Amino acid sequence: MEAFHKSFPPGTINFISGKGRVTMPPLMKSGRVDSLAFIGASSAADRLIKDHPEPHRLKVFLQLEAKNMGVYMPNLFDDNEGTGEQVDWDSIMKETMAGTLSYNGQRCTALKLLFVPKDKSEGFASMLAERVENLHVGLPWEKKENPNDGTITYPQITPLPNRDRVEYMKSLIQDAVSKGARVMNKNGGNHWQSRRVDSNEQFGPIIPIAPYDSLAEVITYAKDGKYGQQVSIFTSTSDHSHHSEESKIVADLIDRFSTVFGKININSQCGRSPDTAPFSGRRSSAMGVMSVSHALSEFSIPTLVSYKDDAGMTRNVIEGVERHSSDTRHECRFASGEHTYGYYTTITTSQIGMDDIIIHGIRL
Repeated sequence: MEAFHKSFPPGTINFISGKGRVTMPPLMKSGRVDSLAFIGASSAADRLIKDHPEPHRLKVFLQLEAKNMGVYMPNLFDDNEGTGEQVDWDSIMKETMAGTLSYNGQRCTALKLLFVPKDKSEGFASMLAERVENLHVGLPWEKKENPNDGTITYPQITPLPNRDRVEYMKSLIQDAVSKGARVMNKNGGNHWQSRRVDSNEQFGPIIPIAPYDSLAEVITYAKDGKYGQQVSIFTSTSDHSHHSEESKIVADLIDRFSTVFGKININSQCGRSPDTAPFSGRRSSAMGVMSVSHALSEFSIPTLVSYKDDAGMTRNVIEGVERHSSDTRHECRFASGEHTYGYYTTITTSQIGMDDIIIHGIRL
């Protein structure tokens, strides 16, 4: 806040405290909001946009829920004896654990549904369950000392924020079990083959495993699904001749997923991109692209000033304007017939006037 205060004129950045359900609707209904940046549920975003009296005027940037898939290719489970290759299961399971359970799975970029070949799903689930059972569960500040080397660790699984979230996790587990799923780890209900949790974002420490017979099932799920943020593909494919067919399969999968997801991860968990790379999504997962440069573009509107680039009065006028204008500009020229034309664009970020907006009798 101090940095904003020092860097911008008064009224440029405004903070409003309170519950979003209370503060946001009056702001939107005022019609004075030109741009909406929102992180949350798609249903809440829809309501806020509808609250605006002229929603077609809004520039909208949304980061919403997701159902990020982890796809484990059949070649991971092949016998690679004689090929000189070893599947690094420690690395794969480390990425899987971090992708599904870091921050209790309460992040939009978490892995939320794992697709495993059906004939290998039992062993995969047991391997994952063993790792889950070794996690430290407790309150965030509770220390645990390793008796062998004295190292201190803190819980990797902590309480959910409220009782409603706990009940929602229970309902997903109960629904899955009622439809033939099995709880795999002895201390909870974190791994199974299920139904309702296949399509609903759990946003919590639950890891559903969906066995598949063919990759066609995985592709169908991705294409027919509601969300499109990210996917992780775990594979042992290389460019060696004996794996040429597997390479083609992975390449085809990436091509197909490129029209569904904003980011495709290879042998790594889903996550935020570096701030210099685009972070996007499709369908009900996102609207707009986020990075340092993309974010500026999302909330900026170019204005075009064009002119014939002839010698004389017009050229003198443009040179004078360019000297005195403070707008950020990008200048271009092009030729057409006997004349050279020039134009420059001014980039103006939307400004929101807050002087006359009243929320519950408090003038802002």
